[in-house]
Amino acid sequence: MKSQATNFFQPPGEPHEGTLDAVLNRVVHASADLALRVSGDGVIEEVFRRGVFESEGLDVWVGRPWAETVIPDTREKVGQLLADADRAGMARERQVNHLLPGGREVPVGYKLIALGPNEGFLAIGTNLQPLSDLQRQLIEAQQALERDYWRLRQVETRYRLLFQRSIEAVLLLEASTFKVLDANRAAGRVFGVPARKLSGNTFPDDAPLDAEVRDEVRSHLIGVRDRGRSETLTISFAGGETWRMEASLIREERDGVLLVHLSDVEERRGRSDHPRGVDVLRLLQQAPDAYVVTDRSARILIANRAFLQLVQMNSEEDILGQSLGRWLGRPGADLTVLLTNLEKFGEVRLFPTTIYSSLDLESDVEISAVLTEDQEPPCIGITIRNVSRRIGSGEPTTSREVFEALENMTGQVGKVSLKELVQNTVALVEEHFIEAALNLTDGNRTAAAEILGVSRQSLYTKLRRYDVDAPDPS
Repeated sequence: MKSQATNFFQPPGEPHEGTLDAVLNRVVHASADLALRVSGDGVIEEVFRRGVFESEGLDVWVGRPWAETVIPDTREKVGQLLADADRAGMARERQVNHLLPGGREVPVGYKLIALGPNEGFLAIGTNLQPLSDLQRQLIEAQQALERDYWRLRQVETRYRLLFQRSIEAVLLLEASTFKVLDANRAAGRVFGVPARKLSGNTFPDDAPLDAEVRDEVRSHLIGVRDRGRSETLTISFAGGETWRMEASLIREERDGVLLVHLSDVEERRGRSDHPRGVDVLRLLQQAPDAYVVTDRSARILIANRAFLQLVQMNSEEDILGQSLGRWLGRPGADLTVLLTNLEKFGEVRLFPTTIYSSLDLESDVEISAVLTEDQEPPCIGITIRNVSRRIGSGEPTTSREVFEALENMTGQVGKVSLKELVQNTVALVEEHFIEAALNLTDGNRTAAAEILGVSRQSLYTKLRRYDVDAPDPS
């Protein structure tokens, strides 16, 4: 038996061609990347290897338990293979991870065959590393697709925001049929209908134009579709308004899309001396004060360079989709107060708070914000002014009052005990900060409690103790 074990994996064509060992030998050479002859108690007696395993010194496995050649996480599978083969004569394929003598970890799929009573087992293994590499590449590709998807969503969000906020009418037409694919609100005002109702219509067929003008516009669009660009065309609507029309072709896989831009002639004539002709978005990008546009939950859609400098981030892409509260000194309280007041009043002016940059640089700021609900989706425009270096005009009146009250208490030294002086001072300072928190939150007790870090019940108790008047939010 021992002599058979030592030459079981001899190359095909050598002696014992008619024996069962020779048949199994051929099967192993034809189908296995790595094969082991294992004793009944799981000790490796012989090793066959080819391909990537040929250069590995696997002879050191001979005489060692099979389970010791795999990583700890897959040793249980070796035991299951041996138990299944001992019971049924064969074990279904299971994957184990070998730790090769060179330190490399390689996944191998093994099938186990019982060779006969007291003759041990034959483990036929297939190298699963190529499959593992393919799975890893697939996961990386999926993650890359996910990143690209969210990047495109961010680009689409910015496009929709700019498209809908444009003060001039814009239409997107299917180049082959001139059907309206999209239109902004300004286009809806030009045609006298909601912008969403323009989708599916045909331009200029469904526009309020005279027949001659309609034919001229159609010919103009056909020329743009053929040449890719055109000169400006002046058209008159049936109601008497005169508009300048500019069109250009955006090439896509098939016929492409026509971008049609309509501007009021009278408005253009006065743009040279009218502030509406200024590129507002470009000015905001270069403004010295930080400016951001967020959605209704304060997730950032657009940010200018001053805001990036304030929070010490490298690029706009790093902050898009992030909550503004990430950089606020009291993210839970301040953001709640800001959003609550925007929902209630539509705007907030000179809201004092603190911004902490990504490098923990602290800046005192004032926030002014406005909520625009007349567009889809609603968004918030926020201006953030850094007041850390502002030269003050003196101490606030409330601070002077506290200072004067403390000076008066100093005059009571020797007249009352130290314990009573401390209690009175604590009460004075506590009352001062409660009033400051209520002023900051416009009397909202819930928000004031969050800012002060106390429960609402505790705040109510202190309000009664100091007879501080604050409106109940309920």
